[in-house]
Amino acid sequence: MKIIKWLIGLLVTLVVIVALGVVALKWFVDEDMLKDKASIAFKEQTGQELKIAGPLNWSVFPWVGLELGDVTIGSAPGFGDTPLAVVKRLDVKVALKPLLQKKVAVDTVVLRGVRLDLRRDRNGKVNWEGLAKAGEGKPDTAPRKKAEKSDFDMQDFDFRLQGVEVEDASFHFTDELEGNNLQLDDLNFTMGELRPGKPVPLRLRFQVKNSRPLVKVALELSTDMVFQADFQRLDLSALSLDVDAQGENLPAEGVKLALASNIGLDRKAGVLALSDFSLSGMNVDVTGDMSVSALNSDQPRVEARLALQNTNLRQLLTLVGVELKTTDPDVLKRVSANFFVAQEGDGLTVKPLSISLDDSKIDGSLKILSFKGPVVRAGFKLDAMDLDRYLPPAEQAQASSGGAAAKPAGQGGKPDFTALRKLDLDADLGIGRLKVSGLTMENIVLKLRSHKGVLNLDPLTAALYQGKLKMNAQLDVRKDTPRFNARETLSGIQIEPLLNDLTGNAQLRGTGDIKMDINSQGLDDASIRRHLNGNFAINFRDGAYIGINIAQAIRKAMGQATTDEPEETDFAELKGTGVIRKGVVDNQDLYLASPVLRVTGKGKVDLVKEQADYLLTTKVVDSLKGQGGADASKLKGVAIPVRISGDIRDPSIRVDVAAALKSNAEYKVKEKIQEKVKDKLGTDALKGLFGG
Repeated sequence: MKIIKWLIGLLVTLVVIVALGVVALKWFVDEDMLKDKASIAFKEQTGQELKIAGPLNWSVFPWVGLELGDVTIGSAPGFGDTPLAVVKRLDVKVALKPLLQKKVAVDTVVLRGVRLDLRRDRNGKVNWEGLAKAGEGKPDTAPRKKAEKSDFDMQDFDFRLQGVEVEDASFHFTDELEGNNLQLDDLNFTMGELRPGKPVPLRLRFQVKNSRPLVKVALELSTDMVFQADFQRLDLSALSLDVDAQGENLPAEGVKLALASNIGLDRKAGVLALSDFSLSGMNVDVTGDMSVSALNSDQPRVEARLALQNTNLRQLLTLVGVELKTTDPDVLKRVSANFFVAQEGDGLTVKPLSISLDDSKIDGSLKILSFKGPVVRAGFKLDAMDLDRYLPPAEQAQASSGGAAAKPAGQGGKPDFTALRKLDLDADLGIGRLKVSGLTMENIVLKLRSHKGVLNLDPLTAALYQGKLKMNAQLDVRKDTPRFNARETLSGIQIEPLLNDLTGNAQLRGTGDIKMDINSQGLDDASIRRHLNGNFAINFRDGAYIGINIAQAIRKAMGQATTDEPEETDFAELKGTGVIRKGVVDNQDLYLASPVLRVTGKGKVDLVKEQADYLLTTKVVDSLKGQGGADASKLKGVAIPVRISGDIRDPSIRVDVAAALKSNAEYKVKEKIQEKVKDKLGTDALKGLFGG
């Protein structure tokens, strides 16, 4: 409020001086002589021209007044004939009688047709140089005396101003040094009677145009101001501010904003309050109330209760030049929020917080204990969301993850984990239903912790596909190459719908359990596969391996007729364990049991090269009629090798029945010979004969 008090004091001083001077000028000074003397004195002081083409009209009683017209101030030498300033009319009147009672009553101050043209050339020289030097004056080297109270002290005066009218004013600044041009035109300002405790209407309108960058802004403001005599209290009621901006770096449609509020400032209590606040424009509408307390302290407190009305966020982003591509083009069109925020010192709390995003609703709270880091504590609940709708389209995701245009690791675009290394986060999240990467999960509970570059998800639990998920994961970004590890347990899972939703191609059906403990590094898919290590275990029941019908393959290898039965191998039990080293899966104990087959397997699957080399050993324990087709009883008990190799997406399957039968025949001959020799020579001789 010091600036308002200072300006009013300055205006009072000028008015009193003008009033007293006009009384003397009216009686003793010729008008033309006064103009000449003023011009000569101005020229001597500034080196610039002063012309008063209009009449000097003054009055003495009952108003001491001065009216000037057509006043021109020339530019400093070197800037041609373009004037620095032009004033078409200046009208000031002060009531004479109240002056004798130490009261200043000023009629409406009128200022019309003001043109202010400031210039700076390429060398940094300005066209107001003379005025600036005259304003500096000579340094005061005389010793200062202790200030004494003057008989004429403006603080003893009671000030009243009937109003201010500024019409058709403009301000131009041409800066050749910076290559910029700033223009303020059509400035109109009115202020009603200035009296403490009484509403003072304020109206302001102007346009601003800047050349670099090219921006044009139109502003209009209106309010009723009430202030106290001691300037400790200021109220702006029915404040309305409209801004219309167009130009470079702004949306093609421009930016139109409308702000409305009631504002109250109590300096003594240290409180600034905004009530009935609203901000609208660019498809955004925010309403609420705000306050700032403890203004006189080192740590003021800010509180706000705000509501974001239903907003088309997608359209808003388009207006500011952000084109967002999502799998579902209809998302982000309905966004609204309600929240209460409090900020004090280095902390901020948002509680409660409610957000509606399309068909989803989020409730929770957010607390920033410190912005240094920051240190964040949060808790949210989400009812349901299909996250896949918000992800980039499939073709865009493929291009960004490893398409031809993707940059190899380490060649530009290196991720910056500085912010994550500083983050101190402790968050709890509950989700009723979530779809992500095609997977549908329910009743999700997760705890997220981040400290010094280590992000922990411990634990994540969810219900999915008639089973349960429990997972612990860690992401370490303390080094430039991120590392992660995860321990995951899936129990009672229906694997076929899970694989269908995840990959679109289920090769396994059944109910069972999966355990995994893996680790890797990098961000792109290729790097993650290349550095993948860990171990796993599977145990499934009452299902089928889809894509390979081992019984059918055996019949085909025997030259028997095949049937149209599905390409799948039924099983009552399927289990196995394995290890993963540098992206290569090694399994040595696969076991599959079906009504007619017993299958064991071992081999490797290279996830980096996407190649498989796997050997299944199949034994027929019953007639193959159980899976359709002709009987192959002569294979009963015979170990049949089945080689699976090639591309893991479309592997080749080779069944060597002939080798199996030959091996089985040789084994039977050897067995008969052993029995005969045993009968004749005894057990010890048999061992020596066959190397046993």
